Amino acid sequence: MRFHFASILGLGVALLLTFSADLRAEPVKVIFDTDMSGDTDDVVALCVLNAFADEGKCQILACLADAHDQNKAIAASISAINTYYGRPNIPIGTYQGPGIAPNGSAYTAVLRDKFPNSAKPDDQMPPALDVFRKALAAAPDHSVVVVSVGFLNNLRDLLQSKPDGISPLAGMDLVKQKVKKWVCMGGGYPKSGYECNFEGHSGGADAKYVVDNWPTPALFSGFEIGLAISTGKCLKNAPDTNPAKRACDNNGHSSFDPTAAYCAVEDPTRFWTISPEGSVEVLGAGDQWHPTPNRHQSYLIVKAPPAEVGQALDDLLAKLPAKKS
Repeated sequence: MRFHFASILGLGVALLLTFSADLRAEPVKVIFDTDMSGDTDDVVALCVLNAFADEGKCQILACLADAHDQNKAIAASISAINTYYGRPNIPIGTYQGPGIAPNGSAYTAVLRDKFPNSAKPDDQMPPALDVFRKALAAAPDHSVVVVSVGFLNNLRDLLQSKPDGISPLAGMDLVKQKVKKWVCMGGGYPKSGYECNFEGHSGGADAKYVVDNWPTPALFSGFEIGLAISTGKCLKNAPDTNPAKRACDNNGHSSFDPTAAYCAVEDPTRFWTISPEGSVEVLGAGDQWHPTPNRHQSYLIVKAPPAEVGQALDDLLAKLPAKKS
Protein backbone atom coordinates (compact mmCIF):
# COMPACT_ATOMS: atom_id res chain seq x y z
CA MET A 1 0.00 0.00 0.00
CA ARG A 2 2.86 2.37 0.79
CA PHE A 3 4.38 1.65 -2.64
CA HIS A 4 1.07 2.28 -4.31
CA PHE A 5 0.64 5.59 -2.45
CA ALA A 6 4.19 6.62 -3.28
CA SER A 7 3.59 5.84 -6.93
CA ILE A 8 0.46 7.93 -6.95
CA LEU A 9 2.29 10.72 -5.13
CA GLY A 10 5.15 10.56 -7.61
CA LEU A 11 2.73 10.69 -10.52
CA GLY A 12 1.00 13.66 -8.94
CA VAL A 13 4.30 15.52 -8.53
CA ALA A 14 5.21 14.77 -12.15
CA LEU A 15 1.88 16.06 -13.38
CA LEU A 16 2.24 19.17 -11.23
CA LEU A 17 5.69 19.86 -12.65
CA THR A 18 4.40 19.34 -16.17
CA PHE A 19 1.48 21.68 -15.50
CA SER A 20 3.86 24.29 -14.05
CA ALA A 21 6.07 24.03 -17.13
CA ASP A 22 3.03 24.53 -19.35
CA LEU A 23 2.13 27.64 -17.37
CA ARG A 24 5.64 29.02 -17.80
CA ALA A 25 5.43 28.35 -21.52
CA GLU A 26 2.32 30.50 -22.00
CA PRO A 27 3.09 32.80 -24.96
CA VAL A 28 3.41 36.50 -24.19
CA LYS A 29 0.54 38.43 -25.76
CA VAL A 30 1.96 41.41 -27.65
CA ILE A 31 0.50 44.50 -29.30
CA PHE A 32 3.08 46.15 -31.57
CA ASP A 33 2.95 49.90 -32.29
CA THR A 34 5.35 51.19 -34.96
CA ASP A 35 6.30 54.12 -37.19
CA MET A 36 7.57 51.70 -39.85
CA SER A 37 8.46 53.79 -42.89
CA GLY A 38 11.61 55.85 -42.40
CA ASP A 39 14.06 53.74 -40.44
CA THR A 40 14.33 50.00 -41.07
CA ASP A 41 14.84 48.72 -37.55
CA ASP A 42 11.04 48.65 -37.17
CA VAL A 43 11.14 45.88 -39.78
CA VAL A 44 13.72 43.98 -37.74
CA ALA A 45 11.64 44.41 -34.58
CA LEU A 46 8.55 42.89 -36.19
CA CYS A 47 10.63 40.04 -37.61
CA VAL A 48 12.01 39.37 -34.11
CA LEU A 49 8.47 39.16 -32.72
CA ASN A 50 7.45 36.78 -35.51
CA ALA A 51 10.49 34.62 -34.84
CA PHE A 52 9.53 34.47 -31.17
CA ALA A 53 5.99 33.58 -32.21
CA ASP A 54 7.40 30.72 -34.31
CA GLU A 55 9.11 29.47 -31.15
CA GLY A 56 5.83 29.62 -29.26
CA LYS A 57 7.09 32.41 -27.01
CA CYS A 58 4.67 35.15 -28.03
CA GLN A 59 1.36 35.79 -29.74
CA ILE A 60 1.03 38.96 -31.78
CA LEU A 61 -2.47 40.26 -31.11
CA ALA A 62 -2.35 43.34 -33.34
CA CYS A 63 -0.02 45.73 -35.16
CA LEU A 64 -0.57 49.49 -35.21
CA ALA A 65 0.94 52.25 -37.33
CA ASP A 66 1.49 55.59 -35.60
CA ALA A 67 2.96 57.52 -38.55
CA HIS A 68 1.90 58.66 -42.01
CA ASP A 69 3.90 57.43 -45.00
CA GLN A 70 4.18 59.13 -48.37
CA ASN A 71 3.43 55.78 -50.01
CA LYS A 72 0.47 55.05 -47.71
CA ALA A 73 2.03 51.63 -47.33
CA ILE A 74 2.94 51.12 -43.67
CA ALA A 75 0.05 48.69 -43.26
CA ALA A 76 1.10 46.87 -46.42
CA SER A 77 4.66 46.58 -45.12
CA ILE A 78 3.45 45.17 -41.81
CA SER A 79 1.15 42.78 -43.67
CA ALA A 80 3.94 41.64 -45.99
CA ILE A 81 6.16 40.74 -43.04
CA ASN A 82 3.43 38.95 -41.13
CA THR A 83 2.35 37.11 -44.28
CA TYR A 84 5.92 35.96 -44.91
CA TYR A 85 5.87 34.37 -41.46
CA GLY A 86 2.50 32.74 -42.12
CA ARG A 87 0.40 35.19 -40.07
CA PRO A 88 -1.60 37.15 -42.67
CA ASN A 89 -4.60 37.63 -40.39
CA ILE A 90 -3.04 39.66 -37.58
CA PRO A 91 -5.22 42.79 -37.28
CA ILE A 92 -3.59 46.01 -38.47
CA GLY A 93 -4.73 49.55 -37.69
CA THR A 94 -3.36 52.89 -38.83
CA TYR A 95 -3.39 56.33 -37.24
CA GLN A 96 -6.07 58.41 -38.92
CA GLY A 97 -5.49 61.71 -37.15
CA PRO A 98 -4.68 64.99 -38.90
CA GLY A 99 -1.63 67.19 -38.86
CA ILE A 100 1.09 64.62 -39.45
CA ALA A 101 3.68 65.17 -42.15
CA PRO A 102 4.24 61.89 -44.01
CA ASN A 103 7.58 60.16 -43.63
CA GLY A 104 9.65 59.53 -46.72
CA SER A 105 10.35 55.84 -47.17
CA ALA A 106 12.71 53.93 -49.42
CA TYR A 107 11.09 50.56 -48.78
CA THR A 108 7.37 50.63 -47.95
CA ALA A 109 6.28 50.81 -51.59
CA VAL A 110 8.64 47.94 -52.44
CA LEU A 111 7.18 45.73 -49.71
CA ARG A 112 3.65 46.67 -50.82
CA ASP A 113 4.28 45.96 -54.52
CA LYS A 114 6.72 43.05 -54.45
CA PHE A 115 5.51 40.87 -51.57
CA PRO A 116 2.17 39.20 -50.81
CA ASN A 117 0.03 41.26 -48.44
CA SER A 118 -3.63 41.93 -47.78
CA ALA A 119 -3.58 45.57 -46.69
CA LYS A 120 -5.35 48.54 -48.20
CA PRO A 121 -3.72 52.00 -48.40
CA ASP A 122 -3.09 53.35 -44.91
CA ASP A 123 -5.92 55.88 -45.05
CA GLN A 124 -8.39 53.06 -45.86
CA MET A 125 -7.34 50.75 -43.02
CA PRO A 126 -9.22 50.38 -39.73
CA PRO A 127 -8.37 53.16 -37.26
CA ALA A 128 -5.54 52.21 -34.92
CA LEU A 129 -7.59 53.14 -31.86
CA ASP A 130 -10.37 50.69 -32.77
CA VAL A 131 -7.90 47.87 -33.40
CA PHE A 132 -6.08 48.69 -30.16
CA ARG A 133 -9.26 48.63 -28.08
CA LYS A 134 -10.56 45.43 -29.71
CA ALA A 135 -7.30 43.58 -29.11
CA LEU A 136 -7.21 44.63 -25.47
CA ALA A 137 -10.88 43.95 -24.82
CA ALA A 138 -10.55 40.38 -26.13
CA ALA A 139 -7.41 39.59 -24.12
CA PRO A 140 -7.30 38.02 -20.65
CA ASP A 141 -6.81 40.46 -17.79
CA HIS A 142 -3.24 41.60 -17.07
CA SER A 143 -1.88 39.57 -19.98
CA VAL A 144 -0.79 42.05 -22.67
CA VAL A 145 2.61 43.61 -23.26
CA VAL A 146 2.38 46.77 -25.35
CA VAL A 147 5.54 47.32 -27.42
CA SER A 148 5.92 50.82 -28.85
CA VAL A 149 8.81 51.55 -31.20
CA GLY A 150 7.59 54.80 -32.69
CA PHE A 151 5.62 57.89 -31.79
CA LEU A 152 3.13 57.84 -28.93
CA ASN A 153 -0.02 59.28 -30.50
CA ASN A 154 -1.78 55.89 -30.62
CA LEU A 155 -1.08 55.31 -26.93
CA ARG A 156 -2.30 58.84 -26.17
CA ASP A 157 -5.53 58.18 -28.04
CA LEU A 158 -6.01 54.91 -26.19
CA LEU A 159 -5.58 56.49 -22.75
CA GLN A 160 -8.00 59.30 -23.66
CA SER A 161 -10.60 57.05 -25.29
CA LYS A 162 -14.15 56.79 -23.97
CA PRO A 163 -16.35 53.74 -23.44
CA ASP A 164 -17.80 52.53 -26.74
CA GLY A 165 -19.31 49.53 -28.48
CA ILE A 166 -15.98 47.72 -28.24
CA SER A 167 -15.65 47.97 -24.46
CA PRO A 168 -17.62 49.63 -21.65
CA LEU A 169 -14.29 50.70 -20.16
CA ALA A 170 -12.59 54.02 -20.78
CA GLY A 171 -9.09 53.74 -22.15
CA MET A 172 -7.28 54.22 -18.85
CA ASP A 173 -9.36 51.52 -17.17
CA LEU A 174 -8.97 49.20 -20.15
CA VAL A 175 -5.19 49.48 -19.90
CA LYS A 176 -5.27 48.91 -16.15
CA GLN A 177 -7.35 45.77 -16.61
CA LYS A 178 -5.64 44.20 -19.63
CA VAL A 179 -2.01 45.36 -19.81
CA LYS A 180 0.72 44.01 -17.57
CA LYS A 181 3.66 45.97 -19.02
CA TRP A 182 4.60 48.63 -21.54
CA VAL A 183 7.97 48.33 -23.28
CA CYS A 184 8.97 51.52 -25.08
CA MET A 185 11.86 52.39 -27.37
CA GLY A 186 12.03 56.07 -26.55
CA GLY A 187 14.08 58.67 -24.73
CA GLY A 188 17.64 58.43 -23.48
CA TYR A 189 18.83 57.53 -20.00
CA PRO A 190 19.40 58.70 -17.41
CA LYS A 191 19.02 61.97 -19.35
CA SER A 192 18.56 63.04 -22.96
CA GLY A 193 18.18 66.40 -24.66
CA TYR A 194 16.42 64.97 -27.73
CA GLU A 195 14.99 61.68 -28.96
CA CYS A 196 12.91 61.26 -32.12
CA ASN A 197 10.17 58.99 -30.78
CA PHE A 198 9.54 61.27 -27.83
CA GLU A 199 9.48 64.35 -30.04
CA GLY A 200 6.86 62.63 -32.20
CA HIS A 201 4.32 64.74 -34.04
CA SER A 202 3.74 67.09 -31.13
CA GLY A 203 7.15 68.27 -29.97
CA GLY A 204 6.99 65.93 -27.00
CA ALA A 205 3.43 66.64 -25.82
CA ASP A 206 2.16 63.15 -26.69
CA ALA A 207 5.13 61.51 -25.00
CA LYS A 208 4.69 63.62 -21.88
CA TYR A 209 1.00 62.75 -21.61
CA VAL A 210 1.54 59.02 -22.09
CA VAL A 211 4.60 58.74 -19.83
CA ASP A 212 2.90 60.78 -17.10
CA ASN A 213 -0.36 58.82 -17.20
CA TRP A 214 0.45 55.25 -18.24
CA PRO A 215 -0.92 53.12 -15.36
CA THR A 216 1.18 49.93 -15.58
CA PRO A 217 4.89 49.21 -15.11
CA ALA A 218 7.00 50.47 -18.04
CA LEU A 219 10.46 49.59 -19.33
CA PHE A 220 12.31 52.05 -21.58
CA SER A 221 15.04 51.23 -24.07
CA GLY A 222 16.85 54.48 -24.73
CA PHE A 223 18.57 55.73 -27.87
CA GLU A 224 21.95 54.87 -26.38
CA ILE A 225 21.04 51.17 -26.12
CA GLY A 226 20.49 50.50 -29.81
CA LEU A 227 23.03 52.92 -31.27
CA ALA A 228 25.95 50.48 -31.18
CA ILE A 229 23.90 47.34 -31.90
CA SER A 230 24.07 46.36 -35.57
CA THR A 231 21.69 43.95 -37.30
CA GLY A 232 21.05 42.99 -40.89
CA LYS A 233 24.26 41.41 -42.17
CA CYS A 234 22.63 37.99 -41.84
CA LEU A 235 20.13 38.98 -44.53
CA LYS A 236 22.75 38.73 -47.27
CA ASN A 237 22.09 34.99 -47.32
CA ALA A 238 18.34 35.23 -46.75
CA PRO A 239 15.93 34.08 -49.47
CA ASP A 240 14.68 36.76 -51.83
CA THR A 241 11.16 36.01 -50.59
CA ASN A 242 12.09 37.59 -47.24
CA PRO A 243 10.74 41.17 -47.21
CA ALA A 244 13.30 42.21 -44.60
CA LYS A 245 16.09 41.50 -47.09
CA ARG A 246 14.60 44.08 -49.46
CA ALA A 247 13.87 46.63 -46.74
CA CYS A 248 17.00 46.55 -44.59
CA ASP A 249 20.63 47.47 -44.99
CA ASN A 250 22.30 44.09 -45.46
CA ASN A 251 25.62 45.60 -44.36
CA GLY A 252 24.24 46.24 -40.88
CA HIS A 253 22.31 49.09 -39.29
CA SER A 254 21.85 50.48 -35.80
CA SER A 255 19.03 48.63 -34.09
CA PHE A 256 17.03 50.59 -31.57
CA ASP A 257 13.57 49.05 -31.94
CA PRO A 258 14.49 45.34 -31.83
CA THR A 259 15.74 45.78 -28.27
CA ALA A 260 12.20 46.66 -27.15
CA ALA A 261 10.78 43.69 -29.08
CA TYR A 262 13.29 41.40 -27.40
CA CYS A 263 12.55 42.71 -23.90
CA ALA A 264 8.82 42.29 -24.42
CA VAL A 265 9.22 38.53 -24.71
CA GLU A 266 12.53 37.45 -23.20
CA ASP A 267 14.28 38.24 -19.93
CA PRO A 268 16.07 41.58 -20.50
CA THR A 269 18.73 40.78 -17.90
CA ARG A 270 20.44 38.39 -20.31
CA PHE A 271 21.92 41.45 -22.03
CA TRP A 272 21.09 44.48 -19.88
CA THR A 273 20.92 45.70 -16.32
CA ILE A 274 17.53 47.10 -15.32
CA SER A 275 17.59 50.40 -13.48
CA PRO A 276 15.78 50.81 -10.17
CA GLU A 277 12.16 51.83 -10.55
CA GLY A 278 11.33 55.50 -10.54
CA SER A 279 9.78 57.89 -13.03
CA VAL A 280 10.64 59.36 -16.42
CA GLU A 281 10.09 63.09 -16.85
CA VAL A 282 9.59 64.16 -20.45
CA LEU A 283 11.17 67.53 -21.13
CA GLY A 284 10.17 68.77 -24.56
CA ALA A 285 11.69 66.25 -26.96
CA GLY A 286 14.06 64.96 -24.26
CA ASP A 287 13.71 63.34 -20.88
CA GLN A 288 15.27 62.64 -17.49
CA TRP A 289 14.83 59.72 -15.13
CA HIS A 290 14.21 60.36 -11.41
CA PRO A 291 14.21 57.88 -8.50
CA THR A 292 11.08 59.52 -7.07
CA PRO A 293 8.18 59.43 -7.35
CA ASN A 294 8.12 55.73 -8.11
CA ARG A 295 5.76 55.18 -11.05
CA HIS A 296 7.28 51.74 -11.67
CA GLN A 297 9.24 52.99 -14.68
CA SER A 298 12.73 51.67 -15.34
CA TYR A 299 15.24 51.68 -18.19
CA LEU A 300 17.88 49.45 -19.75
CA ILE A 301 21.54 49.88 -18.89
CA VAL A 302 24.27 48.45 -21.12
CA LYS A 303 25.77 45.21 -19.81
CA ALA A 304 26.60 42.78 -22.63
CA PRO A 305 28.81 43.83 -25.55
CA PRO A 306 26.69 45.31 -28.36
CA ALA A 307 28.10 42.77 -30.82
CA GLU A 308 26.76 39.93 -28.66
CA VAL A 309 23.29 41.49 -28.58
CA GLY A 310 23.40 42.13 -32.32
CA GLN A 311 24.30 38.51 -32.98
CA ALA A 312 21.37 37.27 -30.90
CA LEU A 313 18.98 39.55 -32.80
CA ASP A 314 20.49 38.53 -36.13
CA ASP A 315 20.03 34.88 -35.20
CA LEU A 316 16.31 35.56 -34.81
CA LEU A 317 16.18 37.66 -37.96
CA ALA A 318 17.86 34.91 -40.00
CA LYS A 319 15.42 32.19 -38.99
CA LEU A 320 13.24 30.86 -41.74
CA PRO A 321 9.50 30.99 -41.01
CA ALA A 322 8.14 27.94 -39.23
CA LYS A 323 5.10 28.01 -41.50
CA LYS A 324 4.02 29.79 -44.66
CA SER A 325 0.56 31.09 -45.38
